[in-house]
Formats: sequence, C-alpha cells, structure tokens
Amino acid sequence: MKKEIIRPNENQVFYSESDVNYDDLKKICSQKTLKENYPLSESVVNNVVVYDAKNFTSFIGNSEKENRLKTEFFNILEGGPGVFIIRNLYEDSVIEQSNTIFEAIIQKEIDNTNDHFASSIDGTNTRIWNSFQKVAMESADAFINYYSNDILKLVAESWCGPNTQMTAQVNIVRPGGEMQKPHRDYHLGFKENKVIEQFPISVHRLSNYLTLQGGIAHTDMPIESGPTMVMPYSQQYGLGYLAWRDNEFMNFFNKNAVQNQMNKGDGIFFNPALFHAAGSNTTNDFHRIGNLLQISSAFGKTMERIDYIKIINHIYPFLLEHLDKKTLSEKLVENVLICATDGYAFPTNLDYDTSSNSKLQGMSMFELTKQSLLDSLSLEEFSLKLSELQHIRFSD
Repeated sequence: MKKEIIRPNENQVFYSESDVNYDDLKKICSQKTLKENYPLSESVVNNVVVYDAKNFTSFIGNSEKENRLKTEFFNILEGGPGVFIIRNLYEDSVIEQSNTIFEAIIQKEIDNTNDHFASSIDGTNTRIWNSFQKVAMESADAFINYYSNDILKLVAESWCGPNTQMTAQVNIVRPGGEMQKPHRDYHLGFKENKVIEQFPISVHRLSNYLTLQGGIAHTDMPIESGPTMVMPYSQQYGLGYLAWRDNEFMNFFNKNAVQNQMNKGDGIFFNPALFHAAGSNTTNDFHRIGNLLQISSAFGKTMERIDYIKIINHIYPFLLEHLDKKTLSEKLVENVLICATDGYAFPTNLDYDTSSNSKLQGMSMFELTKQSLLDSLSLEEFSLKLSELQHIRFSD
C-alpha cells in the first residue's frame, strides 16, 4: 500500500487550499498498474484493473476464495489505482428489464431537470434520483433480479463490510451531453472548501472509507459516448478534497484522466476520493445510460433517504414466493435483503430496546426480515412484527 502524500509537516492537523501541492499529486498519479499485483484480474487497461465476472462462478459460497477476491478489490481501492472494471457483471436480460422500468419512471418525471454536476436544461442529461427505491416500487421482480447479484455483494463488502446501504441514481447522457466537472464524491466531496478546512485531516482520510462509488453500464459505452473519466491513484492524495475546484487542477485532470470503453452489463467501481467525471457524449444518435451506485457503510449516512419500510413491505411477498417455490436460493434472497433493509441496529432507544445476554445490540430490520421469511410468516404477520420493532427503536 502506498502511503498518501500530503505535506512534510506531520504535526499539522488542519489544512487549507494553500497547502495543496501539485507536485505531490503528479508524483502519485505517475504510478503504473502491474497486472502481476492483481493475479485474479484479466488485464490492465489504461492503468485500470479489469476483471471478468464469468471467472468467479466457483468463488461464490467459498469463503476462502471470496476473501481472496475481496482482498484484491480492497487493495486496488486503497493503495492501488483506486478503480476497477468487472466485465459481464449483469446478464443482458436483467439490464433490459431495468431499462424498461427506467423509461416508465422517466415518463412520470418528465419535468424533472435537476442535476448537480452536469447541465440538464438543454435536455442532454436526464437523471432518475433514487432509482433504487423507485425501481423497487415499480417492479419487485426487476429489483430482486438486480440486487440479488453475488458479485455486487462481494464488491460492496470488500470496501464497506457487511450490511451495506445501497443507493442508486440513473444518469442518461444524450447526444451532445457535456462532460461533468471532475470531482471527488460524498461525503467531503459535497462540501465547499471553507467548510472542508474546518475538518481535521483524520476526517479527510475517513471520508473515502465510508462509501464506494460504482456504475453499471445499461448500454454499451464506446469512448465517444463518454464513459467515466478517472485519474488512477489520485485517491491517495490526502488533500484532494481541497484541490479539485481550481483551474490548475482542471488542467491537470484533462491531461491525465483516462477512459475505458464499457459494454452493457459491465460495472466500474472506484474509491469516492478518486478524481472522476462522466465524459462528453460526442455522438449524433447514441444515448448513454448508466445506473450509478453509491454503496455506504452501515456506520455512515447515505446521501439519499431510503424508505426501507416501504420497499420491504412491497417486495416481501415476492421474496416469500421465491423461497417457497425455490426459484431463488436463501443466499440470493439474503443479497436482496442486505440492500432492501436497514442492517444496522442503531440508532435505537436503549430504554426499550434491550439486548440479550449474548448480544450487545437489539435486532436489526435485516435480521427480523430474514427470520420472518425463513419462518414463512405472511406479509401481515411480518408487517406487524416490523412495526413493533420500529416502535421499540424509535419510541420517545
């Protein structure tokens, strides 16, 4: 693992824009990615590690192999280039099913033009905020097929650990759509420099460990359509949250960022502190569709509010039917539950939510839902138990 480079003053805790050193950033970003350091990968393209999901069929359910793969992902994200691509992460049928739902949602939200990083006024950029919850409510089947993915679960756990919190936003860049502003992401990436300067350097380091960024290609993404531009190794620069708004950085990014073409069903994942931006769509007739995933640690706060009660009450009967008919394994159902429920037992009301002798915390929504499914409880029985749990946790 490469140690981050900040400034030689080890006693300094608070930093400002004037401390940014582009010589340090250039040195960090001059590193080269060697395939031999990532033996499970298929190749290295433009300094980005590339995998093929088809190679990992035998890994699923084998804890030793899964940990090897998760360790390799982690090493890329922390001390390596900070970004990797997984080819064939999704089958075409799953992608097309979701695309149909996306189009239905877009028609309902035809007047919504809100975007934070790219122009949407001219109609070249379309967002579906909280596509995660909206897809669940439109089609439980599409949601289950998408988030039962075994490899996606391993990717999430490699950086954020178990019981991650998933959010998603669809981004459609139409012909003529311009490049995003290069940036770092949530948490500190969403704050102005005058606010960032108030946080000690420990929080700068912590911020990138709380989330993992990802994107699933819902169409092919040739270079001219503008797939994600990334600057490998830039997540290692400790003052990066203070750097990306000035012109010198913009010039450096434009000269050094790389792009890799994506095929429909491929996924790209990167450390949120990696400098990145969606590229320009210079085609005349190609609409680039990506589902942007933000995977958060159970210990953090998600960027978007997810109504887990609404989601799980809607999809619970479908999961129950899958288990009853054995059309999905318990493991795949659990993959869905990790995404569709709150897996953390806190915050709670400790006056009422008492632990057993063997546990230091009460039951989480994930645990309750999983047990209810295994016990074949009806939706009505499950909803009652869930309401009781919520009452205990959030009582005044």
